[in-house]
Amino acid sequence: MKQRIFSLLLALLLAFHAAALPVSGAEGDGGDEALVEALKGFFITAEGDYDSVNANDGGACSLGLLQWHGPRALELLRCALEGWPGCANYLTQALYREITDPDTGWSSRTLSAAEAQRISAMLGSPDGRAAQDAQARRDILGYLQLCRRWGMATDATAAYFAVIINQFGSGGASVYLRHIRQTLGVGEDAVFRSLVLLHRAVHDTPYGRSCLAMRDKSYAYIEGLGWDLNGAPREPMIPAADSPLALLTAREPIRWQLNPAALALLLQWQLLLLRLLPEP
Repeated sequence: MKQRIFSLLLALLLAFHAAALPVSGAEGDGGDEALVEALKGFFITAEGDYDSVNANDGGACSLGLLQWHGPRALELLRCALEGWPGCANYLTQALYREITDPDTGWSSRTLSAAEAQRISAMLGSPDGRAAQDAQARRDILGYLQLCRRWGMATDATAAYFAVIINQFGSGGASVYLRHIRQTLGVGEDAVFRSLVLLHRAVHDTPYGRSCLAMRDKSYAYIEGLGWDLNGAPREPMIPAADSPLALLTAREPIRWQLNPAALALLLQWQLLLLRLLPEP
């Protein structure tokens, strides 16, 4: 009987081990959706509204909510026409053919006043807004994934750096980050938790100084959301940063979650064990 109970206890421990499985420290989709909405709110205040059109923004047009520029503006229009065919009603046939032509490139495409007016009306329509919401969600989720790969470990730092990616592109943002790391004297594996210290480092970095007004604006916006700016993690099981710079060199922290199938097995073993234990 004792041997049988010992075997059951061993099986119980194994089931418990299977029930608690380590998972990555990345944020879940639910948190990212909240970040997407927060960042859309920022872009409306800082970049443009749905119907915003800059006909000549440094040699190419910029459009809409995120001020998609040049080739990205063309990508937005193509996605809108493909997913929301009613958008075509706002365009001339010539402009429609140009946008849908796979050989078209808009790296230096500016808009006439008439073209800007038509595109603005399309982007401000219900279909145009829906197309921008879908494109903004895809782009911002991509920014956030890249931010986490680059070591932005909190909502505040990820949102802040997502604005940099939208402004500079991923290539320019990676150069920006390299200069920030050089300023702080940290390596490629540094993890950024404190937005206060990250923003201070941005001001101390020679690179990108012409865009400090946008950095200050995004910092103030994130601060106004009431988020923790000093590096407190969202999940209580992630330890806070110990370094005075609030930078960790460790890779992703381990979190634990319950495996439903293994948990059910664990409960079954517990019930069986209770039946086999002798009466007191």
